Amino acid sequence: MASVVKEKLSSITYFKGLDMLRFIGSTVVIFHHTTDTLLKKGFETKSESYFRFSGAFFLDVFFIISGFLISLILMKEFQQGTFSIKNFYLRRIIRIWPLYFLVVLVKVLIIPLAAHYPWDSIKSSLFYACTFMVNFQILIEDSSNAYKVLWSVCIEEHIYLVLPLFLYIFKGKFKVIGWVLTISGLISWFYFKDIPSPTGYSTPYFMSLTYFYFFGLGVLIAYFYNKGVKLKMAFEPLIQIIVIAILIPIIFNVIPHNYKLPQLLFIYGFFGSYLVWAGLQDNFVLNLKTPVTKYLGNLSFSMYMIHIIIVVACVKYFKRSDMKFSEALCGWAIPIVATLITMVFSTLLYYFFEKPILKLKSRFTTVKSKILD
Repeated sequence: MASVVKEKLSSITYFKGLDMLRFIGSTVVIFHHTTDTLLKKGFETKSESYFRFSGAFFLDVFFIISGFLISLILMKEFQQGTFSIKNFYLRRIIRIWPLYFLVVLVKVLIIPLAAHYPWDSIKSSLFYACTFMVNFQILIEDSSNAYKVLWSVCIEEHIYLVLPLFLYIFKGKFKVIGWVLTISGLISWFYFKDIPSPTGYSTPYFMSLTYFYFFGLGVLIAYFYNKGVKLKMAFEPLIQIIVIAILIPIIFNVIPHNYKLPQLLFIYGFFGSYLVWAGLQDNFVLNLKTPVTKYLGNLSFSMYMIHIIIVVACVKYFKRSDMKFSEALCGWAIPIVATLITMVFSTLLYYFFEKPILKLKSRFTTVKSKILD
């Protein structure tokens, strides 16, 4: 198949609920990193405990969403007989690499050089970042907090790298692929949980194989959605509200808990999958008007990628100012300001950097997606 696609495009529905989940997830991650950064600087807030686990939950939701969107597009391509490994990789490169390497340039090279970091340290970080192995670097050596958030993007790239292999082995049987990914991911969590890392970080949390679990759940949702499975009663607005009401105190640590790994995997997998499937419904209770959700969803990737720079700058400004510590200021005002500033820069990045480049994706797809995949 030629690299530039000439066939008539088919399309998939715009799921504005998924864009809302992406934006909510990015915002929660910013709140988590802001309150956590303040805690490490000696400013303990009650809100830090609220966002301590929620960031991890929404990160898992991101993987479920990715598994769903990527798989749904691939299913359409398989149905049309237009799937191309080359085009799949080119779409992933166009979607992720430009912003990723811009952030690497700023976070790993420019800022460390300006701060007079040792060149050996910068060189090591550049190697791990440019080879998409930041998640492994976190486990084996100390690295700068400024770019550690890239680890999840690296894991996503690892999954995309091997996904065509699964498609080849299982001949495009997405139901089988979904179950294989989910089960192998679960096994990986338990296999790696007792293996210590030299840096003290949780080994399974930063291993690529473990996130097959969440990505696989997304693949399974895509399979059943594509088969026309509706489950309307499970997603009635009242049921959605009840599920979210149960979820909020769990992920936001309203009632402190100490769940074991099996419980966490079930909770994050079940509730994450429910939210994603609910986000496919027109009656999703978190939906806003389409122009708003599109705008917020478009910002979510750049928000995640650049927010640490903004968070660190806001915390440094607070420390140097004469403002007195308070829960309202450190627990809520600074995270809100960091989020708003991140949104401003993300808007500029999306419209003047990402969007022009993303137009190239249409040359390598036969399935038009109305949501950024």
